[in-house]
Amino acid sequence: MSEAWGELKARLEEIRDLGSAQKLFEWDQAVLLPEKGGRARAKAGATLEGVAHARLTDPEVGVLLGELEGDDSLPDDQKANVRITRREYDRATKVPPALVKEMAELQGISYQTWTKAKPKNDFKMMQPYLERLVELKKQEADAIGWEGERYDALIDVFEPDMTTAEVEKMFAELVDGLTPLAQSILNAAGEKPEFLTAPYEEDKQMAFSHWLCEQIGFDTKGGRLDQSPHPFTIQIGPGDVRQTTRTEPNTVLDSIFATLHETGHALYEQGLPEELEGLPAGTVSSLGLHESQSRMWENQVGRSRPFTEFMLPHLKDKFPKNLGSVSFEEFHRGANYPARTLIRVHADEVTYNLHVALRFELELAMFRGDLAVADLPGAWNDQMESFLGIRPETDSDGVLQDMHWSIGALGYFPTYTLGTLYSAAFFDKAEAELGSLDDDLKKGNGSRLLGWLHENVFRHAYLRAPKEIAEDIIGGPITAGPFLEYLRTKYSEIYDTEF
Repeated sequence: MSEAWGELKARLEEIRDLGSAQKLFEWDQAVLLPEKGGRARAKAGATLEGVAHARLTDPEVGVLLGELEGDDSLPDDQKANVRITRREYDRATKVPPALVKEMAELQGISYQTWTKAKPKNDFKMMQPYLERLVELKKQEADAIGWEGERYDALIDVFEPDMTTAEVEKMFAELVDGLTPLAQSILNAAGEKPEFLTAPYEEDKQMAFSHWLCEQIGFDTKGGRLDQSPHPFTIQIGPGDVRQTTRTEPNTVLDSIFATLHETGHALYEQGLPEELEGLPAGTVSSLGLHESQSRMWENQVGRSRPFTEFMLPHLKDKFPKNLGSVSFEEFHRGANYPARTLIRVHADEVTYNLHVALRFELELAMFRGDLAVADLPGAWNDQMESFLGIRPETDSDGVLQDMHWSIGALGYFPTYTLGTLYSAAFFDKAEAELGSLDDDLKKGNGSRLLGWLHENVFRHAYLRAPKEIAEDIIGGPITAGPFLEYLRTKYSEIYDTEF
């Protein structure tokens, strides 16, 4: 091992440890933090963020990178770590430390404000924080630099090397094909089954979620499942992957699919190569690939005929009063019931990506200077009516429903749809290589699929660029085609008609 690599590795490990502490703060804030502790936690988080930024931007890191970039003798994993660190170093050194610290503190306070503003239906509580966050994100983007437009710098945080132009093209293709298909499927759906809105004990929902995530491969010795206002997954550090779900009194399927979604994320984090742990090359390379896993386990697996057949008897044992007389066909239709809903996290596969397209268009308008934060509620409601034909009566069901903007995660939403498109293409490829997975999923056994994902996705971690990983799997650039065909085939079978 070269002396320069040893020095850089020690520095990266220290930055990793600071990041672990920051992530633990984030998890605690969402799961356990007392209400009055929010402001102090935000300040402490900002201090940690400032220290980590200072460590990363130390000029000596630049010197070490320059030396290592000219060393062809480095093994591939070390070259990958140098490449990724150079990308992060170049971005970080362009952002003033004061801006980093202000954003970190504001994000903590803003999130705590969101937890109060949403139940109170009070956008005015959030408005000043969102206005400042958007302004700071513009400053950050300008400091980093961009070629096409400012929003490129935001997307690049979550999806390296992807541009606004590419994302706009992706949504245009998807929305053009999805809108008429969704309309046809929604028209065929009929009345909503009563069991979907029956009362379900929340402690039993949580117990089922704990059992289910272990059933499909989540290692509870290397992680845990809790509850939070908005489900999420976070890797605190090697061997510590934490996910959350949420329960609601008048539905059981929402908590089930939230759990499957987050477990998809968690399986990816737990499946990263142990030999790369704790260094940049051992992380997930993009949010699009991350979302491909959550969307796959939630939808291609969780809402499939064989997996819903597997789940139903276990759910009947938990909830005999509500589900005891429900047939499998009724349950499967209910698990895939399409409806115009105001809430993204409750949306079905058919309409979900229209919710994401709405958010992308609003974010883009804000960063192009075409939409003021003060006008977000009205613009949101207009877009919801345009995309889905329904209009929120409250901001709690509208612009306040997601946590993402409160924590400054602007540029994040497009990765949900990119992950959706990846998930359909990846699952097709897995079945083409493994054969049908139906018999496995009827038993609740995802081990063959998980093994395929380890070989084709997980083992690459961030050794390679995300586009390269994805395009190697599917044999070319991602398109909306496989996803639209998946929906068309699935719902044609459910409703016994051609779409």
